[in-house]
Amino acid sequence: MISLSAVAVLGIRGFGYYSSSVEHRAFRADHGTMKASGSYSHGLGILGSAMITIGVITYSTRKRIRKLWKLGMLSRWLEFHIALCLLGPVLVVYHTTFKAGGIAAISLWSMLSVAGSGIVGRYLYSLMPRNIKGTELTAQQMQDELDRLGEVLGANKHGAQLMAAMDGFYNSIAPPESITQTVSVLVRLQQSKGQIRRAIRRIVGTQGLNHTQSMQLGDAARSRSSLLQKMTVFKQVERMFHYWHVIHLPFTVIMFLTLAAHVVVTILLGYRWIF
Repeated sequence: MISLSAVAVLGIRGFGYYSSSVEHRAFRADHGTMKASGSYSHGLGILGSAMITIGVITYSTRKRIRKLWKLGMLSRWLEFHIALCLLGPVLVVYHTTFKAGGIAAISLWSMLSVAGSGIVGRYLYSLMPRNIKGTELTAQQMQDELDRLGEVLGANKHGAQLMAAMDGFYNSIAPPESITQTVSVLVRLQQSKGQIRRAIRRIVGTQGLNHTQSMQLGDAARSRSSLLQKMTVFKQVERMFHYWHVIHLPFTVIMFLTLAAHVVVTILLGYRWIF
């Protein structure tokens, strides 16, 4: 929401300049500040680049250095990383005033590729079962959690009814054996979420249960449903996540190398922003 708000606010503020043709921009009164090397747009570029750099370094450092593993939950660091690395590219795009060439263009498109693949990676990350600390669950841990939720639901006939309805649906879906099949299964599972939620509300809401019982059964049913979804596609999603790393990391390296080259060239040409 912050990134979308930034898109709207910055777009409205500079709409007149951005909507002007490139050859006419030099004659506008605001060209001195709005051009890529101007104080306004240059500042957006510096701020956006700093956000991306901080977001990548802090998350990577927290993830890879064992001594920092106790410094907050990894999932929170991931959220911080995502927030900065979504907002940062927005600022950088406005810094370019929607035109770039040479090294800057390579850096820009590498950045957009990293941001786009990051969104895909975040979706894949959400499909992998994890504990509250953000650590991926093992197959045994997943089965233990499934059994625990099954015991909660099986404690009364209403929960058993919910469990039977969910198991009947998920047993009808064969685990995918290829990436193509995985995409098809994911679409089917996404479409089924609304149906399963409605089934849970219908079964829980028509049994005359008190509020506490309804909440306990509903939470357990939704958790079990989510875990079953993730277990259905776990092996293939794990494989896709590996391939995603192979694509995401090289683009990240290219982005930082070209960004460094762009900054060096800019400084050598005498652009110092407000200093």
